[in-house]
Amino acid sequence: MTPIFANRVLLPPGRKAADAVSGAILKCINENTISALVPSAKGESLGNKYESAIDVTIPCQIESGLIVCTSGSTGNPKAVEISSQSLISATNLVNKRFTETASWLLAINPAFIGGAMVIARAIAQDQKWEYGLDDNAKFSPEIFAGIAQTFIAKQGRVRTSLVAAQLAALVAQEKIDLLTKFDAILVGGGQISPDLFNDLKNQGVNLIRTYGMTETCGGIVWDGKALENVQIRIENPSHNGAGIISIKSPSNATCYHGDSQGVKNLNEKTFNQGWVITQDIGSFENATLKVIGRTDDIVISGGINISVHAVENVLRDQIGIEDAVVFAIPDKTWGTIIAAVVVGNADEMKLQDAVERELGSAAKPRIIKFAHELPLLPNGKIDVDSLK
Repeated sequence: MTPIFANRVLLPPGRKAADAVSGAILKCINENTISALVPSAKGESLGNKYESAIDVTIPCQIESGLIVCTSGSTGNPKAVEISSQSLISATNLVNKRFTETASWLLAINPAFIGGAMVIARAIAQDQKWEYGLDDNAKFSPEIFAGIAQTFIAKQGRVRTSLVAAQLAALVAQEKIDLLTKFDAILVGGGQISPDLFNDLKNQGVNLIRTYGMTETCGGIVWDGKALENVQIRIENPSHNGAGIISIKSPSNATCYHGDSQGVKNLNEKTFNQGWVITQDIGSFENATLKVIGRTDDIVISGGINISVHAVENVLRDQIGIEDAVVFAIPDKTWGTIIAAVVVGNADEMKLQDAVERELGSAAKPRIIKFAHELPLLPNGKIDVDSLK
């Protein structure tokens, strides 16, 4: 069989990147090509961590499609091979959930799967899409709101996809009235608090919480329910039903790109007879999938297992807190201790007490820093490494 190689598509920040991704999607579907999407934070320059994750001199396992990088929020980014058929299946899974077609407003960097799928869904139904970021591919509530008002007035029915941090920023800027004007808002990239979700729903915002990843070509679970033809199972569940989440979906990626032993080991660990074995821990509650955290989300402090995800949820539920990120740092006495960076105004001791009441003394953040905003990765997720 003749080796098949990818065409590298360098994506500078801004609208040009979105146009390039749109072109790559059309080519992989119509011309059976493979495009490797390479995010670049420095215009036309190469040499960033995403470019180094993709080696286009290595043959691909797919015959047509996209190579898309993971965010690298939990380590070095990985390059994921997504076939054209998986891409088409992913758009169908989402579009079939709506009775009417709609335009899409792009608020996530199109170099990553969340943004690329916004464009792909519009293309699949011959609908318009609009760029809703600034010239550097950064999310600004003010810029997004201005573009959204104009786009909705022109197109009528418009949907968008946001990550949790973007939704929180819009709420903080009192853009709830704008949010109600969207036909639907898909929210991924982390969980939002139940109180915020219910409050926005009660105010008429059509929010849909999604769960998925690059390896599943985007969100394939909505509000805890798998989309059509998607299967979810919990691997080796514990006594409380929690275990590793595995997903079988027509949208699943084929493999990680590369021929190193490390990539081969990852492929054996992740892709198994049509299933993607994730690094997420979850359980079913009343037939609804509950994502508890990641396998690397659990830290040990003083001999006690602590979920940093659970600590974040408690902090985000406190009055005056807009957002929070939690992580472990080394400590001579405890081995590791919990630290937090929060956005908002609140009493530090009250925050610590709230976590201790909910999760125990070991989970209490020993260090809490306040910030005006949290640094974000190019795909809108929180850049935890920079905070550490």
